[in-house]
Amino acid sequence: MKTNFEAFDVIIDVRTPCEYDYSHIPGAINLPVLNNEEYAKIGTIYKQESPLKARIIGAAIACKNISNLLHLLEYDEKLQSILNHKNRFLVYCARGGQRSDSVCTILSHVGFRIQKLSNGYKGYRHNVVDYFSSPMNHFFMTLCGHTGCGKSELIQSQSSWSIDLESLAKHYGSVFGGTACFDNGGQPTQKMFENMLFETLLKKNNENILLIEAESKKLGNIVIPNSLFRAYHQHCVILIEAELSDRIQRIVKMYRNIPEHIFEFGIKKIKPYISNNIFTEVEKLWQKRDLNKIAGILIEKYYDKVYKIPKYSHKIMNKDMMGSVEEILEIKKSIQKTIKSNFH
Repeated sequence: MKTNFEAFDVIIDVRTPCEYDYSHIPGAINLPVLNNEEYAKIGTIYKQESPLKARIIGAAIACKNISNLLHLLEYDEKLQSILNHKNRFLVYCARGGQRSDSVCTILSHVGFRIQKLSNGYKGYRHNVVDYFSSPMNHFFMTLCGHTGCGKSELIQSQSSWSIDLESLAKHYGSVFGGTACFDNGGQPTQKMFENMLFETLLKKNNENILLIEAESKKLGNIVIPNSLFRAYHQHCVILIEAELSDRIQRIVKMYRNIPEHIFEFGIKKIKPYISNNIFTEVEKLWQKRDLNKIAGILIEKYYDKVYKIPKYSHKIMNKDMMGSVEEILEIKKSIQKTIKSNFH
């Protein structure tokens, strides 16, 4: 059964920081009942001694930690704003068991409006997996085109009805795409990406048409769910083109702060696809940080050669953002009319 998270002001994840960091419900805050070491200790007691002893010691530690949390409320302003009595709280642990039970019991007696998520995070993940195991309900308008044509900018300009896979995955989708996550703590885990994507799609349930980029199956370490990947390659595909000078400008802007190790990793990865002379030239240009010339060479000698343009039904020359957006909206309007007439 799916929970309406919008009915709550604060979602509290009471699992360990390690569990939370790996993946959690998007928007949830972490107030652990047991820290990483305490949880590991209880697990060892459960396996090596007895489940009863583990529950007793676990309950004692949990009560102590919840007590400390309530004492913090006296002077911690940040915690006061989170645990405000006016808020409605949803609490979850791994399976909806003792950790969330303990928090709900104590805080509800204190006077908090609090509810436990049935089956916990495991139940939530079941919903996510189930969702991506079924065909997508949305119709997708999919932007394809060579590197630097402005597809990402167009996606971001229509945020109310678009899905920005690159932002969710923290990866630009190219061999140098890891630049996107360099200042953002790395890519999310696969499960965390799926959770964020799931919530993004649910929030746009009222949009029957969604705009998306024709990303490849993998964005760095992230794998696009099969149902979504199939859907955005089967619907309306729009080819975006742009002048070479504009493409170079966009690429340089995107990668102007690329770290050396990511550049070196990327250029070595594509070395088998370019000549030794081109590889040597690019390396020399990198020493001068001449990104304009590097971008021009890689567009001509690598990107445009390896990129296979899929079958498309529309083509837009992206000379200016506003003009391209207008064309996209006209296509959307036409599709909406078709969908409406087919429905009737």
